[in-house]
Amino acid sequence: MVSFFLSLASGLLLSAAFAPLNWWFSLPLSIALFLYAVTKTRHSYFVAFVFAIVFNYFTLSWTGTFVGLIPTILLVLLQSVFYLPLGLISFKRGRVSRVWLVLPLLLVCDELRSNFPFGGFGWNRLSFSQADSPYRLIASYFGDLSLSAIAISLGIALYLFFARAQLVSVALIMLCSTIAILLPAQAAGQGSARILAIQGNVPQLGLDFNSRAKEVFQMHVKQTNIALSKIDSKPDAILWPENAVDVDPFINRDVNDQIADIAIQSDTPIIAGVVLKTPQGLQNASIMWSDKGEVATTYVKRALTPFGEYIPLRLLSEFVSPLSKNVTDFIAGDKAVMHTFAGVKASPVICYELIDDATVNSSVSGTNLMLVQTNNATFAKSSQSMQQLNISRIRAIENNRWLVSVSTTGVSAVIDNQGQVVSITKQNNAAYLYDKVDIIDDESIAHRFGSLSSIVLILGFFGVYLRKRSYDA
Repeated sequence: MVSFFLSLASGLLLSAAFAPLNWWFSLPLSIALFLYAVTKTRHSYFVAFVFAIVFNYFTLSWTGTFVGLIPTILLVLLQSVFYLPLGLISFKRGRVSRVWLVLPLLLVCDELRSNFPFGGFGWNRLSFSQADSPYRLIASYFGDLSLSAIAISLGIALYLFFARAQLVSVALIMLCSTIAILLPAQAAGQGSARILAIQGNVPQLGLDFNSRAKEVFQMHVKQTNIALSKIDSKPDAILWPENAVDVDPFINRDVNDQIADIAIQSDTPIIAGVVLKTPQGLQNASIMWSDKGEVATTYVKRALTPFGEYIPLRLLSEFVSPLSKNVTDFIAGDKAVMHTFAGVKASPVICYELIDDATVNSSVSGTNLMLVQTNNATFAKSSQSMQQLNISRIRAIENNRWLVSVSTTGVSAVIDNQGQVVSITKQNNAAYLYDKVDIIDDESIAHRFGSLSSIVLILGFFGVYLRKRSYDA
C-alpha cells in the first residue's frame, strides 16, 4: 500500500516538471521516489503502471477539453502501457544494479511512444520538460534524449545517495552533470533578420474556433495593419500562424488579393498558415507570398495529427467519440520546403510536426531559421500552449537555431538558439512580436547525427546496466 501511494506521488512529481509548473528538477526527484516505490513491492508492474497513468493524465488532461473524458482516458492508458517494463526494476536478491535499468527503459519508452502507433505521440517526452534545466545545452550535442538521460541519472544518484549504495556511481553522475552544465553554446549567428509575427486571435475558442473562417482571416489582417503602423522599420518577413487563412485563397480570390495587397504595400513577404482545398483533398500548408504579391513557395504539412487531421480506425473512433464524424481527413505533403527571403532560409514546421523527430530534422537541413506555425485555439485555456513553447525551446537548442513560433491565440514567442525566450505574447488576445533574429548556417552536432545519437545513447546505457549487473554478481 505504501508503494502504491509513493507511485502516485512520483507520477505527480513527474507531471510537475511540465507546464504549467515547469519544475524541471521534479523529474529527478520523481525518479528517485519511483525507484524507492518499485524496489519495495512485490507488485512492481502495478506500481509502474500507476506511476505512468498519473503522470500521463496530469500532463495530457488538456486533450479532453472539448472531446470529453473517454478519449483522454484511452490516450492515457495507451501511453502508460509503454511504462510497464519498468516493473523489471524490482529488487531480486538485493541487487542494487537493478535501479540502473530505469535509465535505458525510460529512454526506450520515450522513443517507442514517440513513434508508435499512428506515428506516435511524444508530446510529454521527458526531455521536453527540461527547457529550464542548467544542462539544457547538451541537447545541441547529443540530441534531446541526452536531456532525459541526465535528468534520470540524477534521479538514480539521489536514490543511491539516500540508500547509501554505490557512492562512486553517485560521484560519477554528478561529475558528468557538471560537465554538461559547462558545455558552451554552439555557433553564433552569421547575420540577422527582422520578423513580424502576428497573433490575430479568433472570435471564439474551442472546436468551433474557425466556424467563421473569414473572420479569423480578417482579424489577422487587422492586427497586421496595426503592427505595420506601429513598428519603426520595415520587417524582412511577416509571419501568420497555422489556420490564419482557413479558406483556400485560390478559390476565394478576395482573400488572395488582400494578402497580396498587404505584401505589396508593405514591400514585405508574408508567410501564412493556409488550408488548401485540392482535388485530392484538404491540405494544411505554409505559403509565402513575395513582396510582389505572388506565391513564391508552398510547404504542405507532412506529419498530420492523428484524430485531428485524419482519423485512424474511423469506425472505432466514431463509436468512442461522435465528434470524429466531423473530421475530414487531410492529405499529407511529401517533401520539405524552405521559404527564402533577405538571405534567410526558413524551415516551416506546422504545429504537431514539432514533436516528430524525422520531420523536424529534414525540415531544418540546409536552413538557418526555424518558423513554427501553430493553432492553439482548441486548447487555449489549458497548459497545452505553454507545453508546446517548451518543446519549441528544446528544438531550438537541439538544432542550434533561432525559432519564431506564432499561434492564432498564443502563446507566440521568439526563442534564441540557447532556448531562451526573447519575447512572448499573452494567450487569448490579439498581439504581435517584432524582433531581430540571428541567422545561423552551421549545423549542430545533434542535427548532424540525427536519430543515430539516440540509438547510441540507449545501447550505451543498456551496456552500463549489464556491466553493473555483472559487477554485483
